[in-house]
Amino acid sequence: MGYLGGAFSRSERRLIVLAALVLLPVFFMPVLPIWQMKLWAPQYREGLTLTIYTNTIQGDLDKINTLNHYVGMKAITPNDFAEFTYLPQALTAFGICALLAAFFNRRWLAILGWVAFTGFAVVMFTDYARWLYDYGHNLDPRAAITLKAFTPPFIGYAKMANFKVLSLPGLGTILLGIAWSLGPLIFWLERRTAPRDASS
Repeated sequence: MGYLGGAFSRSERRLIVLAALVLLPVFFMPVLPIWQMKLWAPQYREGLTLTIYTNTIQGDLDKINTLNHYVGMKAITPNDFAEFTYLPQALTAFGICALLAAFFNRRWLAILGWVAFTGFAVVMFTDYARWLYDYGHNLDPRAAITLKAFTPPFIGYAKMANFKVLSLPGLGTILLGIAWSLGPLIFWLERRTAPRDASS
């Protein structure tokens, strides 16, 4: 309990504030994409784009849903994702938690926020992977074009029928990853300076 009740050094508190500031564009202004999928085919050489934000999905939804209809995939609509109703608020809570941890200089609060943030990220990535699996496996057998069940790529490149698909994290997710990585960095800095403080 002594460790959890302890405080951070000035440089470590700055890193906690930095983590909150890195999150600002994501949770206060959900204009940064958290994921993006690009599709190319002979009839769509310019490509079709599906962009996911913390509160909605945008891009060539009409064209993609038309193609999905022919192969028996259900239409993609923002209303299908309950995550959009609480994702911005959850990220806001994590950012506020980081600011409070830095302001009151409480190690337990920073650790609690980081652990909760990690668990939340695992749940969100799991949901996204399940969403991709469901869309590629729950196909309508009465569709005009019959395809074998498939899973769109979670990350990276894949070929599906005559489509080439590239799926990559967006800038919002990269910023979230940077904010998350500051937690282990702060812990490492503490471990590094602990022997030095003990000997002085």
